[in-house]
Amino acid sequence: MREEYIDHERRKRPRKISLYNGDEKLSDLGVPMAESNHAALKRTLQELHRSPILTHAVFRDRNGKTWVIPRSISYFKRLKIQLFAA
Repeated sequence: MREEYIDHERRKRPRKISLYNGDEKLSDLGVPMAESNHAALKRTLQELHRSPILTHAVFRDRNGKTWVIPRSISYFKRLKIQLFAA
């Protein structure tokens, strides 16, 4: 019974994007469960390019793993996040 509850909570964990200026956290963006990793990453890059004071973003996937997204992220790093983030 307890394992089912934990598994259910893990699936319900929302994804989140945190925007940073150096060490200072400026804001959080919620990512809908139906949105793909590609769409979430695209939204993150739009935010990074829109605001010149942002240095990086942190993307938390459904499993709780965090992915650091620098302003100058490479194409291969973007593919890695899109493929391996849960």
